[in-house]
Amino acid sequence: MRILWLGTGFLALGALVWGGYEVSVPAVVLNLAVGLSFIGAGLEAADRRPDSRSGQLMIAVGLAWFVRLAGAVENDAAFAIGVATKTFYLAVLGHLLVTFPTGRITSRWQLVVVSVAYLLTVPVNVGYLLVTPLEPQNIVVIREVSAPDVPAVAVVVMTSGIVLFGALLARMITRWLRSGSVARRDLGPVVWGGAAIGLTVVVTYLAALLGLPPGVQAALQWSTEVVLVGWPLALLYGLLRARLDRSAVGELAVSLGAGLPDDLRSVLARTLHDPSLEIVYGEVPPASRGVTYLEAGGTRLAALVHDPALDPAFVRAVAASAALAVQNELRLRRIVAAADEARRQVERDLHDGAQQRLVSVLLTLKLAESSPELLAAARDELAKALDELRELARGIYPVLLTDAGLGPALISLVERSAVPAVLVGVPEERLSPVAERTCYFVIAEALTNAIRHSQAREVRIEVTCVDGLVTVDVSDNGSGGASRLRGLDDRVAAVGGRLTVHSPVGEGTRVRAEFSDPRR
Repeated sequence: MRILWLGTGFLALGALVWGGYEVSVPAVVLNLAVGLSFIGAGLEAADRRPDSRSGQLMIAVGLAWFVRLAGAVENDAAFAIGVATKTFYLAVLGHLLVTFPTGRITSRWQLVVVSVAYLLTVPVNVGYLLVTPLEPQNIVVIREVSAPDVPAVAVVVMTSGIVLFGALLARMITRWLRSGSVARRDLGPVVWGGAAIGLTVVVTYLAALLGLPPGVQAALQWSTEVVLVGWPLALLYGLLRARLDRSAVGELAVSLGAGLPDDLRSVLARTLHDPSLEIVYGEVPPASRGVTYLEAGGTRLAALVHDPALDPAFVRAVAASAALAVQNELRLRRIVAAADEARRQVERDLHDGAQQRLVSVLLTLKLAESSPELLAAARDELAKALDELRELARGIYPVLLTDAGLGPALISLVERSAVPAVLVGVPEERLSPVAERTCYFVIAEALTNAIRHSQAREVRIEVTCVDGLVTVDVSDNGSGGASRLRGLDDRVAAVGGRLTVHSPVGEGTRVRAEFSDPRR
C-alpha cells in the first residue's frame, strides 16, 4: 500500500518534467516535496494511531496536491482537471485542521466549516470553467507575470477563503490556549504549523486582491509551499517524540526495579509530562479527568488521575511498570513485617515457655540438694523445656539443612510431624541455598497448615528439579477449603516464583510452588 501511495509521486514527477511546459528544478522539487511530505507523514500517522482518521486525511491532502499537477500537462483535458482541483487540497487541509486529532466531525461548527471549504473548491472551480473559455497554460508552476484584474468569482472565493482560514486560525489558537499542559505539548506542532499554513494562505489571497506586485505575490506563493512541506515534518517530530516517550517506559521500569523512589508521583509525572498527575490509593472520587488503575495479579493497588489528553496506551504502559514496582514493594514490606512478627513470636515463646521452665528448674535444683522428689521434678521440667525448644526450633532455620542438605532436613521435619507425612522424593543433587531454604519453609508452613486446619490423615511431599525449575508439591487428604496463603505466596514470589493452592471443600488441599533455582 505504501508503494501504491508513494507511486503517485512518480506520476506527479512525470507531469512536471514531461508535461510539455518549461519547469524549473526548484519548482519540481518543491511540488514533489509537498505531496510526498503529506503522504509519508500520513502513512506513519495511520500506522501509529489507527483509531484516528487524521492519517488518512493527511494522505488525502498529498493526493489532492498531486492531482492538481495535471495542470502542468500541456493538454486541454489536463488543464481542466488542474483548474477544477487546484484548491481542493486546501479544503482537505481545512478538514484535517478542524478535526485534529481524531479526524472526525463531532460538532455542528466543524460540519459547517468543512462543508463550506469543500463547496468553495471543486464546485466553484468547475463553475468557473463552464463560464470561461479554455486557455490552456501551466497553472501549477509559480511565475512572476502581470495578472489581469481578478474576476468577480475569484474575489468571492478568495474573500470567503480569507474569512474561513481566519476563523480557523483563531479557533486553533484559542483551543491551544485553553488546553492543559499535556494537550498543548501534543497539539503544539499541529496547531502552530497549521496556523502558519493558514496565515500564508490568507496573506497570499490578500496580496492577490490588493493587486500587489507580481514579485511579491510569487514570493508569497513560494512561502506557502515551503510551509506546506514543513508542517507534516513537524507532525512527524511529534510522532517521534511520542516514540521517545514510550522508550522512557523502559527506563522507568529499570529505575523502579531498584526500588520505589521517595516521591513516586513526581517520577511518574515527569515520565508522563503531566505535572497535575495524582496517585490515589483509596476510592477515586468522580472527576472529569482521566483515571488509569495500577493493577497486578488481578488486584487493584492504586489509581493514576491524569490529564485526559494523554495517550491511553502510553499511560497504561507507565501504569503497568509502576504497578509491578508497587506490588513488589508491598510484598517485600509484608515479608519484612512477617519476619519481624516471627522474631517477636520467638521472643515471646522463649520468654513465656522454655525460659520460665529453665528458671523454675534452676530454683528447684537449689532446693533439691536434700530432696530426691525435687530432683525428679527438676528432671521432668528439663525434659519439658527441651521439648518446647525442639518445637520452637521447627520455625527457625535448621542447621541440618545447611550441613546435610534438603533431603535430611525434610526427613527430620516429616519425622516430627503430628500428622503422618510421606516424603515421596527430593532431588539427588543439592540445590542452591536460596532454593533449599525456600523449599524447606514452604513445606514446613504447608505442613503446619495441614496439621492445624485440614484434619488430614496423611500429607504427601515431593520436590523435583528439572532443567533448573524447582517444583514443590504438598498435598493432603483433609477437609479442604483453604484460602490463599499470603505468607507462602510472598516467600515464593520473593524468588520470582509462583504459588498455586487448590483446595476444594471436602477434597483436601494441594499446595504447589514453582521457581527457578538461581544457581542453575
